[in-house]
Amino acid sequence: MNKTTFSERLNQAMQERGMTQGALAEAVGMAQPSVWKLASGGAKGSRKTVQIAQVLGVRPEWLSDGVGPMRSDSKESNIAPESEWGTIEVWDSKTPLRDDEVEVPFLKDIEFACGDGSYNEEDYNGFKLRFSKSTLRKIGASTDGHGILCFPARGNSMEPNIPDGTTVAINTEDKKIVDGKIYAISEDGWKRIKLLYRVGPDTVSVRSYNSVEHQPEDKPLEKIEIIGRVFWWSVLDY
Repeated sequence: MNKTTFSERLNQAMQERGMTQGALAEAVGMAQPSVWKLASGGAKGSRKTVQIAQVLGVRPEWLSDGVGPMRSDSKESNIAPESEWGTIEVWDSKTPLRDDEVEVPFLKDIEFACGDGSYNEEDYNGFKLRFSKSTLRKIGASTDGHGILCFPARGNSMEPNIPDGTTVAINTEDKKIVDGKIYAISEDGWKRIKLLYRVGPDTVSVRSYNSVEHQPEDKPLEKIEIIGRVFWWSVLDY
């Protein structure tokens, strides 16, 4: 069977959801001609793929690349419902910290994060982000912010879901591999954001959302050091 195109998957999802192009455009904040272009095959993807998938009730991986099932039967998902989203913001020492908030480090780059989840103070730019304690509680992280690191993702391997420069947050205390989840990993000092799948007792498949330019890599599990699991990211649409 030939793999479906983005437009075919989009039209299928819209039809099953009973949503018109105009309604979808309004729901995700796009111009209707832009949605028409996606639905007609004039564009192969969008920076708003994640938002579109959420509105249509399908998995972003399926919509963007046809990976996995159309919908997830699991209660666990990479992206929580919008009603459960936490908020973060850059703040300085003059901004009061609310009772339900904690501050976490925002590093210049993933390269500054060590395999054990720590980081070199000399490479830390001093910036911080805020997370609500309720958000951390939902992912099983320490509500004092311990073990949480943020940094910008680099490269195009995780596009369109996580474009270059996207701020991501990881829980360095969560290193258990769950198929299809996203992790910050280190391989011989090379640090990346990747999807992981267990494909054998001692083998892990390292995959990207951008499967056209970045093919899956099967690696010995002993060669992959997991820094932490990605539980949040913020995409700037421009």
